[in-house]
Amino acid sequence: MAAPAVQRVRIYLNGEDRSGDRPLYQVVLAELRQSGATGATVIAALTGFGPRRQVPPLADRQPVVIEWVDHAGRIKRLLPLIGELAPSALITVEPVEVVQGALRPGGPFGAEQMVSDLMQVPSRTIAHNASLIEALEHFVTARAEVLPVIDNNTVIGVISTRELAWRAGLRLAPELLRVLGPAEGTALVAALKGRSVGEIVNREVCGIAPTTPIPQALTMMIEWGYTEIPVVDDQGRLAGVFGQREVLQAAARTLTAVQTSEGVQVRMVMQAATARIALGQSLATALALLITAPGQLLFVVDEAGRLVGTLRLASVLNHFQGDERSLLLAAIQRAQPTPATALPGARQTIDTLVEPPPSTVALDASLGSAAQQLLDHNAERLPVVDHDGRLSGIIARGALIRALLQQSE
Repeated sequence: MAAPAVQRVRIYLNGEDRSGDRPLYQVVLAELRQSGATGATVIAALTGFGPRRQVPPLADRQPVVIEWVDHAGRIKRLLPLIGELAPSALITVEPVEVVQGALRPGGPFGAEQMVSDLMQVPSRTIAHNASLIEALEHFVTARAEVLPVIDNNTVIGVISTRELAWRAGLRLAPELLRVLGPAEGTALVAALKGRSVGEIVNREVCGIAPTTPIPQALTMMIEWGYTEIPVVDDQGRLAGVFGQREVLQAAARTLTAVQTSEGVQVRMVMQAATARIALGQSLATALALLITAPGQLLFVVDEAGRLVGTLRLASVLNHFQGDERSLLLAAIQRAQPTPATALPGARQTIDTLVEPPPSTVALDASLGSAAQQLLDHNAERLPVVDHDGRLSGIIARGALIRALLQQSE
């Protein structure tokens, strides 16, 4: 197989260019790193001129050039992001020949691997004329994430809790519905009665073929924003399901421990901006964050930033009774965020409600190791900590799969 084409991108900036409160070159470099680019270098120039201005010698802020060398496919994918960050920059692309050094270790998936190698068979399904109450039972009781919708033995789309939230108005996550009392649950799902799956099914996601290359399937799964997508034969009939779990299992098998020092590390792909809260904060403040936090989970840290536990909305909900509980449930159901001043718990701290911390991932862990930890703990996301136990960020399934895709391009 021929080696992938390699290109060099040059991005010409002025040192004085800024994005928000940061130098623009730092923002561009951070975006390249976070998005999985192989490598880039910032070069400070002595002076220069262009169509917009001339920079005098010895200026405090001199011209800056970012050089980025990578595979052509990865550059094609990421260049539009850079263009949005630096719309006025001069950007050039040219082919280069690498005579020494390797751009990056190979990823776990090659173009020769197909969806049929990893897909799960059989799969849960639901009929297009089934009730939304029946669909909800799959998500709450059977803990399904995505259901292929079938009409006349053909996949016509998918339904998930996302459709229930935005097309049917039920914004409580299955984890919360499991802790509600019978009367509460009946009242909240009343709006679903008499409605069918066919009314809210997402018909844009009708499936992928078993022969689809895994990198292409991952791209489609990311673009559609689902954790699982149906696999269909040439007649549109369900052949299986391809999802995040199957991808992570394959990555954990393929990626070896040697990559900890030689390959992509978790620190390179983790999300640094993390839903967190410090000990001593009021419960009302925490609730305002919890309602909109990913997975309705907050990581709790001490005054030094060390991870000490978690706070889950499902657990906190059980702390409230009567009017305060009703007030919180109403806030969770709203489409717009509710300020802390309108939530219960203003006079209580979170400290007595903090649960033990989950398993943590090291900054220098390999992607394969992180994939295995996510699988072992059946977690959507895990905290990443440094050697002193300070919370550095999170590694989520979606971000890890995007990194695996970028390695496999």
